[in-house]
Amino acid sequence: MSFYIETVKRKSGTRYRIVRDITRDGRRKRTYHSLPAGTTKDTAKKICCEMNLNAEFGDFMQKKSMLFREYVEDIYFPKYTLYLSPTTKQVYIQMYKTKDGVRDSLGHYTLTEITVEVLQDMVNRYVKMGKSPKTIRNFLYFISAVLKQAMSDNYIKRQESTACAFVRLPKPSEVEGNAYTIGQVKVMLERACQTQNRAMELLVAICCLAGGLRRSELAGLRWEDIVLDKDGAYIKVQRSIVQVNDQLIEKETKTKSGKRTIPLAVGGTVYHILEQARKEHMKLQSKPGFKGGNSVFLMNHAPYSPLTPMALYKNFKRFIENDCPELPNYRLHDLRHTYFTLCSNVEGFSELSMIGTGGHSTVQSSKRYQHSQFEKMRDDMQKLDDAFAQAQ
Repeated sequence: MSFYIETVKRKSGTRYRIVRDITRDGRRKRTYHSLPAGTTKDTAKKICCEMNLNAEFGDFMQKKSMLFREYVEDIYFPKYTLYLSPTTKQVYIQMYKTKDGVRDSLGHYTLTEITVEVLQDMVNRYVKMGKSPKTIRNFLYFISAVLKQAMSDNYIKRQESTACAFVRLPKPSEVEGNAYTIGQVKVMLERACQTQNRAMELLVAICCLAGGLRRSELAGLRWEDIVLDKDGAYIKVQRSIVQVNDQLIEKETKTKSGKRTIPLAVGGTVYHILEQARKEHMKLQSKPGFKGGNSVFLMNHAPYSPLTPMALYKNFKRFIENDCPELPNYRLHDLRHTYFTLCSNVEGFSELSMIGTGGHSTVQSSKRYQHSQFEKMRDDMQKLDDAFAQAQ
């Protein structure tokens, strides 16, 4: 059911009417409500908007106003965050409770007092405090979610947009990722092999030469996700592990296109590293007290527990500082940037293969081509492996 405005021209002048458009059992029915003579177009739009909101949420009966703090703590968090992802819920709570966060800025206002001006003052104050544009946008996104829910619960007057939609935000800062050269990737793999640091050898190989996995995807990788046959080899990314309040939680990949299958060059660099690591894993499983399960990334000492996303990050930083001091000390996530940079530098490596293996969510249509592009991706992965083998 929907409502829209129609203009009716008569001898006495132009008038407006609201059309109620409803489809039932495959039959469309329209009814008309003529507005009084003299009703302006803007007034007609407001009436139509209110009728659409009432149709979606029910008749509006404003409840007694309450403090923003009370609504968030007594209603929003207990009732409306149960089905959010654990990481999203944790971020919301952090933004709300942190010093100079949402609670400190808006908690003393009633829901009806949170206007564009109030929010703009908050944003301007955050800019002066040095908060990043991304952080400020995340704060506004959370506030908007709360106000939309309060609108649905009839604590504030319904409107098409919340006050957050009209706040002027600072321009997003463009932070470019860093990338290692193919020669530097070779150095990292050689040092990891020399120091028998199998976890770092796997991490560098998979991140830089086989899909640029995110650290949550690396932590979620299991040996049943990796096929190393002579007829075909691939890594199947189908889960991620995140850490919330010292607990490890398994969840879906960050984006829909993050769930992907990455072909490997049979007999190539990554193939051999994975093959050797799998043999070592099978030996470790027979040791008493082994707690690694079927995870790919393990501690290098007993009880060989799976490495958490944070442990992967810290181990990589330690590896670069101690074993590759001459190399730039980039972030772990920059290995993902390295993968895309190396792919773009390989002549003939297609963009679709880059997007398909990397699990980028920015090009949604790439998901439709992944199956038909599998062989092309496999050929391109062979090109990448050949280029790496030939690098000096």
